[in-house]
Amino acid sequence: MKSTFVVAVLLGFVGVLAAGHFVPWFPHVRLPSKTTVVANGGRGEQFIIRLPADRIAATGTSSAGLRVPNAAGGASLPPDLAAQPLLVEHFKVRDSSNNVIGIAARHWSTDASGTGTAWSLLIPSRGAMLLTAPGEARGALDSALQKAGYSAGSAWNGEVKVALAPDNDNAGVVAAGSDEFSGLEGRYTEVWTLTGVTDVGELRGTIELNTVTRRGT
Repeated sequence: MKSTFVVAVLLGFVGVLAAGHFVPWFPHVRLPSKTTVVANGGRGEQFIIRLPADRIAATGTSSAGLRVPNAAGGASLPPDLAAQPLLVEHFKVRDSSNNVIGIAARHWSTDASGTGTAWSLLIPSRGAMLLTAPGEARGALDSALQKAGYSAGSAWNGEVKVALAPDNDNAGVVAAGSDEFSGLEGRYTEVWTLTGVTDVGELRGTIELNTVTRRGT
């Protein structure tokens, strides 16, 4: 599990760099950080992805669910990875004021020993942040949509919220960072709010990453 997950993370970072043309790399205008003070200490910040507008590409195996077959721009997987349930997605990422501020890669994999998810967020002029979380069930979004009435090949409208990194013992961890995010530790939650699926499987909705961080001791 560990070796598969590490390779998937590395694949995602390569994809982030390859997708860099979605964010200009000449001197970048630094937008003010949209952070809030948390009552029990630390700072909170929300990152938002709007679907389908902010989806760049995805690569994965069919066992990863609805998000794989309909994603344009995916690359072929090496044989060792193609044999494992795996999904690597790339997005533009926004702040809470809807400004596009950077790019993000999401990596998910699973095997007999468990599942794991990692996000790498790259925000020019601020730095990079790595988020990790355990325990995301295979096909969690697909199952929630099917319970709400979605069926493959048909359009669906409604609202479904799925916490893939919930605010409990399975909450995600802020694992590492660089520049402005260096030395931070904390937790994050990940919530997908889906409001529609087209007849070809394109998702509409938002992904919200809510982080609470503080300086490590």
